[in-house]
Amino acid sequence: MKNYYITFKNLLEIANKKIWIIIQMFISSGLNNIASLLPPIATSGIISMITMNNFDGIWFYVLLYLIFYMMYYGTLHWNYYTYTILADYYHLEVQKMLFEKVANNDAIFEKISKGKIIDTCSDDIRYLVDVIDCVVKASMAIVKLLFIFIIFMYYNILVATIVLVLDLVYLKLMNDNSKKVSKYYEGTRKYEDKILDILNQMLTNLKQVKTLNMMPRLNVNLDKTRNKWKEQYKGKRENMTVRYCHIPFIVYIGKILLYIYLAYLVINQRMTLDKLVLLISYFEMTITCTDSMLDNLLNLSNYRVRVNRIKTILDYTPQKGIDFGDINNDYINGKVEFKNVCYEVKNKKILNKVSFKIYPNEINTIVGHSGSGKTTIINLLYRLNRIKSGEILIDDENIYNYSKEVYSSNVSGVYQKPFIFEMSIKDNLGLIDNNSANQIEACKRVGIHDYIVSLPKGYNTIIGEDAHLLSDGQKQLLAIARALLSKSEILLFDEITSNIDPTTTSLISEILQDLKQDHTILMITHKPEMMQIADRIIVLDKGKVVSKGTNEEVFKKCALYKELRNRTFASISNNDNIIM
Repeated sequence: MKNYYITFKNLLEIANKKIWIIIQMFISSGLNNIASLLPPIATSGIISMITMNNFDGIWFYVLLYLIFYMMYYGTLHWNYYTYTILADYYHLEVQKMLFEKVANNDAIFEKISKGKIIDTCSDDIRYLVDVIDCVVKASMAIVKLLFIFIIFMYYNILVATIVLVLDLVYLKLMNDNSKKVSKYYEGTRKYEDKILDILNQMLTNLKQVKTLNMMPRLNVNLDKTRNKWKEQYKGKRENMTVRYCHIPFIVYIGKILLYIYLAYLVINQRMTLDKLVLLISYFEMTITCTDSMLDNLLNLSNYRVRVNRIKTILDYTPQKGIDFGDINNDYINGKVEFKNVCYEVKNKKILNKVSFKIYPNEINTIVGHSGSGKTTIINLLYRLNRIKSGEILIDDENIYNYSKEVYSSNVSGVYQKPFIFEMSIKDNLGLIDNNSANQIEACKRVGIHDYIVSLPKGYNTIIGEDAHLLSDGQKQLLAIARALLSKSEILLFDEITSNIDPTTTSLISEILQDLKQDHTILMITHKPEMMQIADRIIVLDKGKVVSKGTNEEVFKKCALYKELRNRTFASISNNDNIIM
């Protein structure tokens, strides 16, 4: 019982409102269970009138029978009403809490898999209200059973003792079985998460999976996980078979013996027929009530897994948060400076005393081999991570001193893969700025406006209805337009041309040269044609700046940069690995 209490307590800790509605659920369920005990009394009265040949007296018990069932269904309606309110609350409120937790803690994926988070946000939250429902029903079933045993004791102590022993044995066997079923259920969820993780990575990198013919090897790895799931599921089903096919024999054998004893009492005139019907009705109700309670306790054991998964996400605490300051100066010019910046992960140095300056009205480009620390610099400027030592300054002010509002409105950008939601183009842009005129101006500036208005629904066209509606390049242009709507002074571009065609790459090159007129541009690229448009170059190698200066200066004196810029297009590879 302790585990059931902990599950209920954890749920209330997750979302502790609507207590009055929960109390109403207990009250309505309690009254409903009491109401369900009353119809057998009316049935017994009808039989009593029949045995006494008192036909007129039957109508009283018929009316009583109808009243009892009106009470039963009235309280059941009240119970359904409370369930609906709680279902809405737990589903929407907890989902919102989970979304906010994940959105504000990027590092959570280092501890909790994406598959588990997605499954929890979409599936586990649907059952939170059922935790309350199961607790209520199991609790009220116990109360109902106590009432039934009191009734049995009133009529026959020996019968009450037999029923009590049968029920306790049944409860013990079924409760032990519930623990086993719950254990295997938790195992199936664990391996389902792993399969979802692999599926998520496959979908993210589907082109590479197809072109590199990874599916055969992926299926080999997936089969190992599937077999583990199969073992857990088999264990669950075996215990479910014991639960529903073997254990009930005990009850039915006891039921037969009890009925034989009750018949003996009637034959020997130690019990009247109406009392026989009453006790048989209550014994059947005992079995039904016990089964209901056990089913609810089994479900509660399974829901414990779901509650714990939700609580694990909500209780996640990053090792050290990034503080925001109180500087509300929104007049940012856009000068950025790194001063001896060091950054490390698990005692491994990623950046080692990195120093450079970038200026407004220039295209500043960071280049280097994979793993040299380029994207780390972008992430630090987004304030996704905190440096170990050194300083990062914007307009000679430490970036951690700016308020969240000021900083997020002045530093924006675009990632390698265009991130577009499955909603209308207008709504995608509206996530930053709802003003239609501003949206059109931004799209015109990046050269995608004419294509958008050529679509049948224009800016109201929903992206996602047609997978080929926008090319990867056009999605990237839309992402750049969205970044422009943020009115940020500093724009960060991380490998934005790596997966698009040469024509769009050339267009983006022209766009960046236009944007530098009123922005600070910091770009990471591996493409030689994009390197050529840079005003200033910063060359990274193994987390250190090995060269910096104007494009021409660095090209003349830095062999690494010369190598990177002179690479042929055929040698450029940007394949992502699927982690198994």
